[in-house]
Amino acid sequence: MFRIQSRTHFLLPILAAALTTGAAAQSSHPIDLGANYTYIRSNTGPDCGCFALNGGGALVQYGLSRHLAAVADLNVTHASNITTEGYTLTQTAYTFGARYTPVAPEYQIQPFGEFLVGAAHASGTLAPSSTGLGGSNTFALQTGGGVRVLLGNRLMVEPIRADYLMTKFANNTNDRQNDFRLSIGVLFRIKR
Repeated sequence: MFRIQSRTHFLLPILAAALTTGAAAQSSHPIDLGANYTYIRSNTGPDCGCFALNGGGALVQYGLSRHLAAVADLNVTHASNITTEGYTLTQTAYTFGARYTPVAPEYQIQPFGEFLVGAAHASGTLAPSSTGLGGSNTFALQTGGGVRVLLGNRLMVEPIRADYLMTKFANNTNDRQNDFRLSIGVLFRIKR
């Protein structure tokens, strides 16, 4: 009996300290909302057939710790007159994942890396459903990074964000698009 009580007296303060530290760390989860301009260099097959899509998107970021955040990213881009026949394509990518920032949140310049997965939807005359090659919804993977610059307590800009965006739309060749994505955006912190 004495042995159980002494262990309990020893473990209770450690457990209480751990729970208090965890609660204090969890009380500050910043939430950021953002908007961006996006440029995508896309291809219709492995021999390139490259074309540009332009558009924009929205981002929500929820801080999990000082260096890690959960990210939800939605982008809609469009291209007209892709071929001489005047094909069009609108691509919507909605991805979710993690963003890692190696520096402390109080630094003004913050590089980051990210890994996001989700889905993409295509519409227009070049979309797989319009060409008879398959469906218009597919898997999407987005990985890359960028730089965030703090302009104050609540306002931030991302002067550069570069990502590899892989989608698996049917294209009658290898059913894979390896796209290069560039974004410029602004973010506003709604919860500190």
